[in-house]
Amino acid sequence: MTMTVLEALAADRDRVAFLDGQGEVTAGEALDLVYRVARALLDGGLGPGRTAVLLGPASTRLYVVSHAVELVGAAQMDVPAALPPGERARLVAECGATAVVADPGAVVGAAAGLPGVRLWTLAPSEAGKDLFEACRRHSALPFGSLARPGDPRSIGLTSGSTGRSKAVVRRFRSDPGSNASWLARLLAGADGPVRTLLTDRLVGPIRALGDATVITGGRVASLADCEPDSLRAAVREHGITHTAIPATYLRPLLDHPDTADADLSSLRCVVTGGGPVSPALLRRATARLGPVVHCSYGQTEAGHIAWLAPEDYADGSGEAVRSCGRPIPGVRVEVRDPAGRALGVNERGRVWVRTPLLMDEYLGRPEETARVLRDGWLDTGDVGRLGEQGLLTLLGRASGAVVVGGETVFTAEVDALLQEHPHVLDAAAFDVRGEDGVTLHAAVVVAPGAEPAESELRELVRGRLGPNHVPSSVMFVPRIPQTPAYKVCRETLRSWHASPPAPAG
Repeated sequence: MTMTVLEALAADRDRVAFLDGQGEVTAGEALDLVYRVARALLDGGLGPGRTAVLLGPASTRLYVVSHAVELVGAAQMDVPAALPPGERARLVAECGATAVVADPGAVVGAAAGLPGVRLWTLAPSEAGKDLFEACRRHSALPFGSLARPGDPRSIGLTSGSTGRSKAVVRRFRSDPGSNASWLARLLAGADGPVRTLLTDRLVGPIRALGDATVITGGRVASLADCEPDSLRAAVREHGITHTAIPATYLRPLLDHPDTADADLSSLRCVVTGGGPVSPALLRRATARLGPVVHCSYGQTEAGHIAWLAPEDYADGSGEAVRSCGRPIPGVRVEVRDPAGRALGVNERGRVWVRTPLLMDEYLGRPEETARVLRDGWLDTGDVGRLGEQGLLTLLGRASGAVVVGGETVFTAEVDALLQEHPHVLDAAAFDVRGEDGVTLHAAVVVAPGAEPAESELRELVRGRLGPNHVPSSVMFVPRIPQTPAYKVCRETLRSWHASPPAPAG
């Protein structure tokens, strides 16, 4: 049986297990806090069958709260602080939350005006009650999990790429699935002590990496942001060996001029994902950081699906760098045709997966749940192919396919090709619907001092992908807009196309 986080903390109470801007915390101190916070939450009305919203950046305290909420048998839901207040409030109400636990530095308006929602804060604040002050009067004696099989365990949010974010429900099970056990096996093979840096938000894969680090006896550092200066300083100061950096933050880290001379030699594993990792970005990251970059593909509905390790692309083959890797242990992947039949090697089709962390349902959306879940398999909504070496290559979202000149075009293919241009830092293609039909366009971020011609970029696409993939126009922009889930926000690109933003620089 795989050791749990609480068992690992109890096994070596004196070791320093966590650190962040508030200092170091031993395993024993963290374990005691989990039980004290759990009792405070129970005293405040949280418990089996109820839901708590966690709001704030990665920190030791939020990590402790996450495990305390799980211990009392309640569901937890992470809501990005970057969402508009009205959308946050909608999500809090939709999931039936009775508690919000928020970092004082985060916007806490998600709980304002909602009856029956108790607001806790992670430190003194006028906005709510200090959870860690309240937990002082409670006992740290261990107690067993109060979780009831069938009750909601976690509520995640989809990227919202096809509209409003959907709430994804997973329920407590007698034998719960976890990415942490697989990651723990990966970390157990590390050469020397593991020092992991968690950044941004404690969403599923980030918390799973923290759990795996604790289980294997490593140390977890937390960083509230992913700014290049903060990342470099944290890696250097704490000798970070493992970290996860969303692709949208990896790019600015590599672009920053100070990164070129920064000492990042302690890094042995950098996990990136949360969006497409183009061949150009992967090559740049490997050239600067070394053969330590691992690409992750997953979904809110499915959990972790595939993993591309350095040994997979060490020979520089195009197939490997264009793929998102191989299915991880315990995951099955099939590429199917519209009738649901499994396709052969390199045949394009819909990607279906079966994983240990498959969702139970979309909250309040039974029709949509039935549409994507069939016989224990999930329709990811992605289109891709499985190669001869077992590598999964994604072409894009089925819903995001664009028909131009009678040909189906996946914008992700255009994005990746434009990003291979030596003067392009980032790029994203998007469709615009008008009276004359659908036209394809592209937004491009160029390197400082570079001025690639629009005709040059269009000819690059024509030569590799064909005339129907060529953008009708190329818009030079200061950045590619992102959704709170790190996806390209094509709605914003369309609005920029109608009314272009100020040029970069």
